[in-house]
Amino acid sequence: MTELIFEYDHLLIHSGYRTPEVHSHLASHLMVALEGSLKCNIGEDIAGASGVCIASDVPHTVYAETGDMLLYLFDTTCTLSDRLYEKYLHENRFCVLDSTLVNELREIWRSNNAAEADMKLLERCGLLRPGSSGKDERITAVLDYLQNTDTVSDDIMDRLCSTACLSQSRLSHLFREQVGISLHRYLALDKMKKGYIYYRKYGNITDAAMRAGFDSPSHFAATCKRMFGISGTEIMKS
Repeated sequence: MTELIFEYDHLLIHSGYRTPEVHSHLASHLMVALEGSLKCNIGEDIAGASGVCIASDVPHTVYAETGDMLLYLFDTTCTLSDRLYEKYLHENRFCVLDSTLVNELREIWRSNNAAEADMKLLERCGLLRPGSSGKDERITAVLDYLQNTDTVSDDIMDRLCSTACLSQSRLSHLFREQVGISLHRYLALDKMKKGYIYYRKYGNITDAAMRAGFDSPSHFAATCKRMFGISGTEIMKS
């Protein structure tokens, strides 16, 4: 069975992928085999490893030869993806993770529930930003507004600017600075997350997509596929 943790800047998927097709998309990746090794075909390179990072927009297929794997998908506009490049990828298309690190990540997964493991895994990989003194109160107000609104409608930007008492350009700049992801991309992710929550609640993908603010279920599916390389159907199955 697939487990999925859906946050605003990343997905964490626990699954037993075996033979996915070669594909590429906008997310950057961190993958770990929970036992054994991964079979990796990355562009023209073939590698066997227990853990691997892959840059965005690189054709690849990676699957666990035995057992399950953990798959992180990071939105490329977010700080997590920036730190993945800084710490592991640099200018490379992929890198193999140290076996000691992989073993520690496996133990974290075994010893915690999925939500707790998510943060601990990111911390151990060195991807979390150092603690800050707190967010600007205007950004906190915007985040609170989004959390409490039912849908991401066409006039959402006007409403957020009014909430923060800022122009669109100033709000966008401050949001990226404070949150680590562009406001435009955050809104797309918020709409996807609301769609996922509504589906879990009502069990109808068309109703869920429309409630969240998508034009149609196909719009939801296309947005999900473009940003993370995973279809809306796959998310719903989890």
